[in-house]
Amino acid sequence: MKTLLAYASKHGTTRKAAEKLAGQLEGEVKIINLKERASRNVRIEDYERVIVGGSIHIGKIQKSVRKFCQANLEKLLEVKQLGLFICCAEEKEKALEQMENAFPAELLEKAAAKGLFGHEFNLEKMSFISRAMIKKVAGVEKSESKIKDENIKQFAEDLV
Repeated sequence: MKTLLAYASKHGTTRKAAEKLAGQLEGEVKIINLKERASRNVRIEDYERVIVGGSIHIGKIQKSVRKFCQANLEKLLEVKQLGLFICCAEEKEKALEQMENAFPAELLEKAAAKGLFGHEFNLEKMSFISRAMIKKVAGVEKSESKIKDENIKQFAEDLV
């Protein structure tokens, strides 16, 4: 099965999660970063399965992910299999709420798999302002990685 895995990442966490996921999927997988210009030329109709993901910052997913979903809504609803995921620091109900706010309701309803892939705080890659905000809001003093490999594995299994 040909798979398109489209994502956006601010500090690299979502890219890492997307690559881990791609390694667990069978068939041909094309990974595209929605922040890159070349992503505008992607033909969704060339894929049987499409997976879209991004990270949550201040409660919202990246603009490039929102634009991609809106611009391709009809095509995404027609793919054989759809998967949606987010990387976020929230847990349980708050994380599910962020998932619901990240994607259009029609896509959430269509999705065969929805994933909450955890988060990383890579302080070295953040700007001074971002680092100060994370330290204050999340109480983080040093970089940490809490990518949920088990959730990524389950997501891949849900798409089989």
